[in-house]
Amino acid sequence: MSWPIRTRLTLWYGVTLLLTLLVFAGAVEFAAKAAINGSVDYDLQMRLESLNSFMQDQIPRFPRARLPHQFSEHSALSPGGERMQIADRAGNWVFQSETMRSLHLRAADSRTPEGPATQILEGLPVRVRAAVVLVNGESYYVQLATVMSASYVALDRLRRVLLALIPLMALAAAVGGNWVSRRALAPVDGIIRNARSITLQNISGRLPVPQTKDELQRLAETLNEMIDRLELAFRRVTRFTADASHELRAPVAFIRATAEIALLESRPPKRYRSALGDVLVEAKRMTKLIEDLLTLARADAGSSHLAMLPTDLSEPLRDACQQGIVLAQAKQIQFSRRIQEGPAAALGDADALRRLFLALIDNAVKYTPAKGNVEVEMTRGGGRIEVIVRDSGIGIAPEDVDQIFERFYRADKARQRDSGGTGLGLAIARWIATVHSAEIEVESTLNLGSTFRVRFPNLDSAQV
Repeated sequence: MSWPIRTRLTLWYGVTLLLTLLVFAGAVEFAAKAAINGSVDYDLQMRLESLNSFMQDQIPRFPRARLPHQFSEHSALSPGGERMQIADRAGNWVFQSETMRSLHLRAADSRTPEGPATQILEGLPVRVRAAVVLVNGESYYVQLATVMSASYVALDRLRRVLLALIPLMALAAAVGGNWVSRRALAPVDGIIRNARSITLQNISGRLPVPQTKDELQRLAETLNEMIDRLELAFRRVTRFTADASHELRAPVAFIRATAEIALLESRPPKRYRSALGDVLVEAKRMTKLIEDLLTLARADAGSSHLAMLPTDLSEPLRDACQQGIVLAQAKQIQFSRRIQEGPAAALGDADALRRLFLALIDNAVKYTPAKGNVEVEMTRGGGRIEVIVRDSGIGIAPEDVDQIFERFYRADKARQRDSGGTGLGLAIARWIATVHSAEIEVESTLNLGSTFRVRFPNLDSAQV
């Protein structure tokens, strides 16, 4: 059974307070009893000292037969003296008051421990102080007593009062705790109501943040930050889905239209071959788009695991440059590369790195006009390896620089479908760079060209 938080808080608070009050009541009773016993023991000690002085003075002066009379007078004149008895070494009574006789307290002897102790005599609690008094070398066993009935009655009343008040106090505290917890958790209920009102149709809504500088404020701020991330992810998915649908619609429409036109009437084989060639080109473009979409989808899902091993970056860079030379020759672009000799050690996946470098080179060639230049350079220093791809192409407008790595982002002069690209190359390049803990940045001037830089953490070459 699951109870609301305020119910659990109230129960915990009530049970804790009840246990605390019970412990407190026990401590109060113990302290009160100790105080009463201490006061009685002090009184018994004072009486014992007075009796000791009396015995030292009287016993040597009077014969044994006169001693009961002397002790009787002393007990009558001394506070509490009516509760006193004295026995000699043989256990014979030297004196026993009427009160003590009625209590039937056994005479003390050498086996009786000295000091105060509480005994139940004739159904009454009695505090007894036993001691040995030496007079002229002879031992006398003295017992002084105080009936504790009145004190114990007071203790019992105190106990009853505490036991009666504790449940009432616990109940009152539970009611008050429930009210306080309800008030304290009211803002949480407000947060829940507002959170439920935020849907996909109202994802831009946010929770009100109470300016209380406490856990509730931090909770609301944290939830708003989470909603910000969800909104960003939702809008990216929505835009990605729309762009992917748009990109796939065009080749599918072209393939369908080409096939329908080819089938309208009989045509020479050459015309059919031409139509099939156009269909094949568009199918290849669509295949490339689907592969790129799957790569990004796996990356978003975290299921695209790369083999991160010590790698010489110069090897995948040279492979990418070889393909770049072919792409540049097709457009009559001057391609050059400067790669420092020696291993450039970094932790990475060679195939993914090759794809990263080729994406940057392909992007440079694609947007550089004929007779232009594309340069690839790799340098090492300062604990980093930097790969630079420069072009003399059309450049990127300042307002587009920060967005070119977005999926399917299209600037007016940057990403045209007739260039053969899918609009996902730079997005994949940024993902690969991020996985490799690399920094990727771009500098561009419109109509003058662009420079892409990728900086990798450098490893000890001995690890490669």
